[in-house]
Amino acid sequence: MFKVSSPQSSEDWQAYYQLRWQVLRAPWGQPRGSEQDDLEQESEHLYIKDNEEQVLAVARLHFNTQQQAQVRYMAVSEAHRGQHLGSRLLHELEKSAWRQSAEELVLFARERALAFYERHGYKMVEKAHLAYNDIQHWKMVKQRPTEPGWFRHPDWTQVLQDTWRESIPISDAMGIKVESYTDWQFSTRADLKANLNLHNSMFAGSIYSMATLTGWGATYLALKEQNLEGSIVLADANIKYLKPLTSAPSASVSIADCQGKLEELKTQGKAKYIVPVRVHDGDVLVATFEGTFVVLN
Repeated sequence: MFKVSSPQSSEDWQAYYQLRWQVLRAPWGQPRGSEQDDLEQESEHLYIKDNEEQVLAVARLHFNTQQQAQVRYMAVSEAHRGQHLGSRLLHELEKSAWRQSAEELVLFARERALAFYERHGYKMVEKAHLAYNDIQHWKMVKQRPTEPGWFRHPDWTQVLQDTWRESIPISDAMGIKVESYTDWQFSTRADLKANLNLHNSMFAGSIYSMATLTGWGATYLALKEQNLEGSIVLADANIKYLKPLTSAPSASVSIADCQGKLEELKTQGKAKYIVPVRVHDGDVLVATFEGTFVVLN
């Protein structure tokens, strides 16, 4: 996965603005320079490059007021669309805005991008300007979520967190919280102090429980993505403990690694979903888990 970073050298900036112009201005016959404005110096700029230093995606963040930040100039190379590059840039800009105490994010989306932003919690406010007598834009706003990492469908994430608290009380006692949900990953974290054993490391049972809940949550969200509902149960699981967990417990699921045909819930009344979960202590992998979840009508 390519790294999100900021332009540094003059060559970086030239390539950054080249892609912005190429995607957002050149198709409508606009000259070089039209891809920039008066806020470039006070804005935060991010881009993604491949291993050959080719710029694949760019985006910018600036503040309109202390409470409101704005995303602008989101552009992804046509040859690299569908790889979550725009989502990754948006996610990093959002986290930066929330860290700086923004209460809301605003942007002006082209019609073809409305569904993309709606998936990430932005709500359409009003019809905005028509660029170049051709491209209709819409004003969209996203309010600060409960957690900065609640990126994709934050309303679903809130329901999931509430379900755990109300229906699985042990999750609240263990301090297990949804950390993030993006196009590519679902992750959780736990309160170490609530799960310490006599060796001052996390109980093996707590690690297993966190991994199970993380897999359950990933299954729940996968169902939501397909507009399905059902009862989720853990049918089988395997875990390998690699190292003691002594500092910062977290667990994550790479969505691309999950396997199953959830659509069989409609035709067969049940479906199987296999979810690999990785448990970390900070950046260190301490356990691997694979859960087979069955969903029933």
